[in-house]
Amino acid sequence: MGAPSVPVSPRADVLAWCQAHTDIFATNAVAIGLTSQQAVDFETLTGDYAAAFGEVEKARIALRLAVDNADNAYTLMRRSMTQAVSDIRFFALQQNDPQAIYNLSQVPPRATPSQLPPPGRCTDFSVELLDTTGALQLRWKCVNPRGTSGTSYIVRRRLPGETTFSFIGVTGERRFVDQTFTAGPDSVEYTVQAQRADRAGLESAIFTINFGLQGPGRTQVTTTKLAA
Repeated sequence: MGAPSVPVSPRADVLAWCQAHTDIFATNAVAIGLTSQQAVDFETLTGDYAAAFGEVEKARIALRLAVDNADNAYTLMRRSMTQAVSDIRFFALQQNDPQAIYNLSQVPPRATPSQLPPPGRCTDFSVELLDTTGALQLRWKCVNPRGTSGTSYIVRRRLPGETTFSFIGVTGERRFVDQTFTAGPDSVEYTVQAQRADRAGLESAIFTINFGLQGPGRTQVTTTKLAA
């Protein structure tokens, strides 16, 4: 079994190796090619670093403890601040002149919540003709404002000869299957509009689907996107 390799990192491993060899070097200095002074210096320098390393470890422990204490103190201070501001605002609302309380305490009144932007506009439409039912499945993309939820999508359709778009359904997903469409027209048009609560996004561009024949009895579906 050979001798263990000489470590180069980390420092704790190098220190452990040096400490394990101080007596070996001191006892066998001449026999292993060292001078007695080398062995003494090696032991002294190893001891010096061990002491310095110990001080660093103590400082690290003290720093961690100081950081933990500072974090705890900050949490308590922040909690006290939040409670004080809340109490001052509540007290101000009970007075005839709330602004006087805000001015005296130098605490601003509670900000009026800003209204979230409306939903986005639906784009990038695609269509699929479902083989089992012949229904049309529409898909689209819509980038809504961050932090919003509960967006639904209103789907409207216009057939050839119709002058206006008619409501045909609403969905909470970015897809919709038009179960009421029946084959016959050469084309059909759709629009989709995102809505959240009482706020609506811009209506999409008109999505036109054209029908034709491709091969024996096969229906070909092509699409055209027009400006709204």
